[in-house]
Amino acid sequence: MAALTATAVLGLAGCGTATAEDPPEEPPRRHSAQATMIGRATRALDADFTAAYTWSEGGTVTVWAAEDGTWRVDVPDWALGGTVDVTVAWTTGGFFQCAAGRCVKIAGITGEIPRDLDPRVQRPFIEWLPQLLDRRIPFSVSQDGDCFTLTPNTVVVDTPMPPGEWCLDQAGTILSVASDEFGTLELDGEPAAPAATVELPGDVVAEEPLGAEAPPEPTPTPDPSATASGTPPEGAAASPSPSPDPATGE
Repeated sequence: MAALTATAVLGLAGCGTATAEDPPEEPPRRHSAQATMIGRATRALDADFTAAYTWSEGGTVTVWAAEDGTWRVDVPDWALGGTVDVTVAWTTGGFFQCAAGRCVKIAGITGEIPRDLDPRVQRPFIEWLPQLLDRRIPFSVSQDGDCFTLTPNTVVVDTPMPPGEWCLDQAGTILSVASDEFGTLELDGEPAAPAATVELPGDVVAEEPLGAEAPPEPTPTPDPSATASGTPPEGAAASPSPSPDPATGE
């Protein structure tokens, strides 16, 4: 009986020391600022929307990202020395510039907007956003809330896009973009539903597109009635010659 009691005590003691322990929980992984930015940029790249952005240079820039992949950006006061609004757009027909109710084709469907016709504010949405997905871009990325600052981390002659600050929410909505190249664009209100396809705001015509520079001042036309010799114009009365003095004959 003593032996059985000792065995039972040892068995109970063994049971007390063999309790199963839950494996320790893995600490949550901390995503780098660049990884977080890439995730949000990926969602932004897949988004279709119509949105207005307040432009630090003045006015409102409207961005149309249509469901079929066509796009359009309305830019205030850009052409002819800041006196004419323009639209740049890409459709299945190519690149177009539109102003004052007429649209001019400026490049083919696989081309690009000529430099002297490029307002640049469309680039963050069309050209630069896909580059944010490249982990090898020559920028260090820092995060502050929803905003990501891109700072060059190597000495390069020509970066694929300029440094600046991008603010994107978790859904991929572009809240703002700031760059020395064009200033700052800041979302004005909630984005609206996207269009099915982009419609050009005018008829396509075979004319010259508008540049950013103001037109030259017209050269003043000289008065044809004036001459270098001072001869009075035809039909004007000539000044009378002085009459001779009767006393002297002069």
